[in-house]
Amino acid sequence: MKRIREKLDVYLNNLKIKRKIFLLYFYCVMLPLVLTDTVICGMFIHDEKEAREVRLKNMVKSVEYMMNSAADEAAALSENIYFNKYINEFLNKEFSSGLDYYNQYQELLKDSLFDSSLGTSNAIITMYTDNPTVVNGGRFWKMERIKGKSWYEEFLASGQEMQMYFYFEASGTTNLKLPRKASFVRKLDRYKRDPYQKLLKIDLDYTGINQNLIMANYQDEVYVCQGEKIIFSNSRKLNPQQNFEKITEVRRKKGEYVESFHLFGQDLDVYAIPQKDHFFQGILQHWPAILLLILFNILIPCVFMQALRRTFTERLEILNRTINYRGQGNLEEIRDIQGTDEIAVLMRNYNNMVQENNDLIETVYKSRLKQQEINIARQKAELLALHGQINPHFLFNVLENIRMRSVLKKEYETAEMIEQLSIMERQYVEWGTDLLPIQEEQKFVEAYLKLQKYRFGNRLSYIIEVEEGCEAYKIPKLSLVTFVENACVHGIEDKAAQCWIFVRVYQKQDELYMEIEDTGSGMPEAYLSILREKMEHASIEMLKQKGSVGMVNACLRLKMYTEEKVKFVLESEEHVGTMVTISIPVQVLE
Repeated sequence: MKRIREKLDVYLNNLKIKRKIFLLYFYCVMLPLVLTDTVICGMFIHDEKEAREVRLKNMVKSVEYMMNSAADEAAALSENIYFNKYINEFLNKEFSSGLDYYNQYQELLKDSLFDSSLGTSNAIITMYTDNPTVVNGGRFWKMERIKGKSWYEEFLASGQEMQMYFYFEASGTTNLKLPRKASFVRKLDRYKRDPYQKLLKIDLDYTGINQNLIMANYQDEVYVCQGEKIIFSNSRKLNPQQNFEKITEVRRKKGEYVESFHLFGQDLDVYAIPQKDHFFQGILQHWPAILLLILFNILIPCVFMQALRRTFTERLEILNRTINYRGQGNLEEIRDIQGTDEIAVLMRNYNNMVQENNDLIETVYKSRLKQQEINIARQKAELLALHGQINPHFLFNVLENIRMRSVLKKEYETAEMIEQLSIMERQYVEWGTDLLPIQEEQKFVEAYLKLQKYRFGNRLSYIIEVEEGCEAYKIPKLSLVTFVENACVHGIEDKAAQCWIFVRVYQKQDELYMEIEDTGSGMPEAYLSILREKMEHASIEMLKQKGSVGMVNACLRLKMYTEEKVKFVLESEEHVGTMVTISIPVQVLE
C-alpha cells in the first residue's frame, strides 16, 4: 500500500492543477452520479422487463380465451343442431319432388324449435347430406357439393366427430363473406340407424373475431398461427382479403413471447411481439423533469468547479508568466494581488523577492551586458576586416588575367573580359550584407569561370549544377567562388592537358551540399593534411599569418555564419584532381 501511495503521489505531483481539478470533479462527482443513475436505471429496466413479460403472458391468455370462446360458441350451436330431431328427420326424409321438398322446407323454417337451434350468432350454418332428394339451397346441401374440398377430405381422414379448420377459399358459394374461413365441422350421426350421412359446417364470423383482437387495443402485436400460417392478428398491415401470410414474413423482435394451445383438433401458437419500449417512452414523457435533474447534477457542479478552477489556475498562470518574463534586465512585479489565501501570500512573497533581485541586477547584470556589447562590436569589426582582406585578393587575380590576355593576343575580346570583370566588381563593392542567395553566387562563379576560360582556352571546361529548390538558400558572399578560384589557380594552372571544373549544389535529406571538383594536378598528401587542418580550425589568428588566406577566410566565415555546424571534406590525388565538399544543415540556412 505504501508503494502504491508513493506512486500515486508522484503521478499527481506531475499533473497540472487544471487536470487535478478535472479528476476531482470526475471521480468525486460525475463517476458516483453516473454509477448511481446506472444502477437505478438498471433496476427500472429490470422491472420494466418483468412487467413486459407479465403483460405479454396476460395478452396471450386473453387471446386464447377469446379463441376458445368463439370455438365453444360454435360447439354449443352444433350441440343444439345435433340434438334437434326435426332437423334430423328432415335430412333423412325422402321427398317425392322438388315442390314437396320446398313445402317441407318452408314448414321447417316456421318451426320455432328450428330457429332456436340455429341461435342468433353471425355464424353461417350449412348442413350437408347424401340424401339425393334434397335440393341444394339455403342451409341444406347435398354431400357431393363438398367432396374434394381439402377441409372435408382432411376431416374424413381424421376420424374425429368434430374439428376446427382454417383455410382460404378464393371461389366459394355466394354466402361466403370472406375468402378466409374459420369453420367448425361436426358429424350429425346421433342416430346410427339413419339411412344417410349428414355433416354440419359452421363458418365462424372471421371478421368479427379479428376485429375483436384489434378492438382489444393491446399495446403489442399478437398473431394466432397454425404452423407458419397467420390466422388472426391485431396488425392492421395484414389484408384479410388475401391468402394467409406467414409468420416468417413478419418482422420479429427480441423479447417476443410464444404459447401453444389446442383448439378442437388444431394445434395453434400465439405470438406476442413487443412493439414499444415503455421505459424509454416514459423517459420521453418526463424529459423536462429529467433534464432539470441533469442540470442540477451536472451543470451546476460544473459551473462551480469552473469558478474554483479559475481561482487556482488563472492566478498561478499570472505568477508563472511573470516569473518567466524576460524584460530589460529587471524582474517584473505582480500587480493587483487579490485574496488572502496561500496563492496570494505566494504572490506577495514573490514581489518582495523581485525587489531584492532588481537591486542586485542593477549593479551586476547591467555591467555584464555592457561588456557583452563591447565584445559584439569587436566581432563585427573583425568581420569587416575579413571583407576588406578578401576584396583585393580577387581584384588582383582578375586584373592579372586581363593583362596576360592583352599581351598574348591583341584582340577586342578584352572587352568581353572587362564585362565579366564588371559583374564581379559589382558583387565586390556591394557589402551591405555578407549573405547572398546561392542563385546570385552562381552568377558570380559563372562570370569568374568565363574569365578563366579566356585565360586557359580549351584547357578549361566547366559545368555548374544547382538543384531546384536550393537557389534561395543564403550563404556568405564570395565563399563558393573562393573554392572555385583555388581549383583554377592550384589545379588547372600547372596541368597542360584539358581539365574540367564541376560545381554542384544539391540537398540530401536535411543537409545542403556544395561540391567543387577539378580534374587538375591534385596535391601531395603532406600538403593535403596541412590544408585540411586549416579548413577545420580556421580562425582570425590564421588570417594574420603570411601566405594564402583565401580558403581559410571562406571557411572561417562559413563557420561563424553556421555557428560551427558546417563540415568540410577535402579529397585529392596527384595528377588526378581535387574535390571539396561543404555540408550545412538546412535548418541553419532557413
